[in-house]
Amino acid sequence: MSVRTTVFDALRDATSPVTVADLATQLDTPPTTVRFHLKSLTDDGLVQAAPSAGTGRGRPQMQYRLRPAMDPAGPRDYGFLADALVDALAGTPDGPQRAMAAGHELGLARANTDRDAAQDVMTVLDEMGFAPSDALGAGDSDGDGSAIRLGRCPFLEAARRRPGITCSVHRGLMQGVLDAHRDGRAVARLDAFVDGDHCLAHLSGRTR
Repeated sequence: MSVRTTVFDALRDATSPVTVADLATQLDTPPTTVRFHLKSLTDDGLVQAAPSAGTGRGRPQMQYRLRPAMDPAGPRDYGFLADALVDALAGTPDGPQRAMAAGHELGLARANTDRDAAQDVMTVLDEMGFAPSDALGAGDSDGDGSAIRLGRCPFLEAARRRPGITCSVHRGLMQGVLDAHRDGRAVARLDAFVDGDHCLAHLSGRTR
């Protein structure tokens, strides 16, 4: 068990606010170590600190007590959540459409209209871990489009299990970024697992 967890548990079990000295004695831990973890817990919004109501001379000691909140420290398993949501959408008739709509909202929120639309898509994809690059010569047949090679998928396991749902989120994400720019470009299609090592997003040209 970590020292942070030990300090947290001691505060949870305390029936009244405690000082650094109280905790250091109870846990047989140096006061500097206790103070460090109390600051961390306070910064995370889990602990409230207030000066004691002492009547003696000198600066009053700080007393600590827990706030009613969950500890944000610890492991995360977003893959589990992604699998659950992907499976839930896959079981509905309009799953791909709902997945694309969710991705679209995310794209609108992440777009930066100070950039060129296509470059903005590349930037958002890069920030999310898709390792995008220009795919020269792979544009649409009208000659006015472009293509983006996605070298990685941050949701690879979910995409392999449910490509229809996961790729719809990704396509919606890119379309949301483009729509924020209002220049008429669109994601014409998204080819998944091309040659087994990348995906390919085809963008149409401007219409206005």
